[in-house]
Amino acid sequence: MKKSILSTLFVFFLIIGNITAQVTGETKGWPSDERYAFINECINTAKEHLSEDSARFYCYCMQFKVEKKYPTIELAATITEADMNSPEWQKDIQGCLNGGTWTAADRSTFLNECITSAKGSVGDEKAKIYCECMLYKVEVKFPNPEDAGTLTAEKLATPEWKKIIQSCLDF
Repeated sequence: MKKSILSTLFVFFLIIGNITAQVTGETKGWPSDERYAFINECINTAKEHLSEDSARFYCYCMQFKVEKKYPTIELAATITEADMNSPEWQKDIQGCLNGGTWTAADRSTFLNECITSAKGSVGDEKAKIYCECMLYKVEVKFPNPEDAGTLTAEKLATPEWKKIIQSCLDF
């Protein structure tokens, strides 16, 4: 029940944020298609060793870390295997591998409810991208999925959550 309310709140802010994004036209960092291509390629590779669910969490985590360190796709293209084997990157990689705490069922419930609610406003593909991004961000903020149910419309209207929601809209 709490997760249903939560996904409905995210969809409400998705609609408001989407209207704002259309008006301002602001997008920072990698182009959306590059972000999603990175994640899709990462998931396809990671699924050789992880479940699809864990691979998705890992790849969203890594995409955010890579984009933070390499703010343009051109800079990211310069990453070498030696870079990825550095102690700094290995720490980030392990953090992403060990970061997810929700069960596959929790993630699936959140995604299904969010996508079902959002697709009427933004279409199937954008709803999937937005909801996968929000799932990652919410799971990081709330390692216990029951705690995510404490989010209210008021909390989601704070600058911190508006920024999180907008980052997923920009995906």
